[in-house]
Amino acid sequence: MHKFYYKIVLVTILGFSLNLSNAQNLEVKIVTPNGKSDFCANQPITLVAQTNAATDDIISQRWEGDMTIVGKDLGDILIIKPKGSGTYTFSIYLKDNYGNEASGSVTINVKPIFKPVLKVKNSGLEVNLKRSSNSVNFSYHIGNRLVNEDEFKNAKQPGKYYVIATTPDGCSASSNIVEIP
Repeated sequence: MHKFYYKIVLVTILGFSLNLSNAQNLEVKIVTPNGKSDFCANQPITLVAQTNAATDDIISQRWEGDMTIVGKDLGDILIIKPKGSGTYTFSIYLKDNYGNEASGSVTINVKPIFKPVLKVKNSGLEVNLKRSSNSVNFSYHIGNRLVNEDEFKNAKQPGKYYVIATTPDGCSASSNIVEIP
């Protein structure tokens, strides 16, 4: 009889310890590429929700934030592509099949890009920015060759001309291409 009693006690203790291990606190955090919080407009940004729960244990999850800039929602991964600058906050809410709930948030800063536009003029090419900025640096290209500003603007060589504008924070954008025959 004692052996039977000990088996019942042992099974009860094991069952209780299994229930305690399942009742752990659910945790979640949102990870950005390289842990950064500053990005450039028009750059795809992947947000990954990392949790201490097994995938099969999560019974519901939802993302909140500016969902108009979401390219893909893959459940625990959200790919966003903000077209303009600003500050964006995204949150994820999880619930597991043990009744635990958790949430995590991340705030990212999106910096503007300055898109240059090339126009053909009588004497060569002109570079215009859609927004003015004194701090934008330009690199001038004919085909795959980097050239100086004068050679570029005179546009005497045949080839495909384009400009890359780069801001001090490293955000860059390429202009339209003008082909000179």
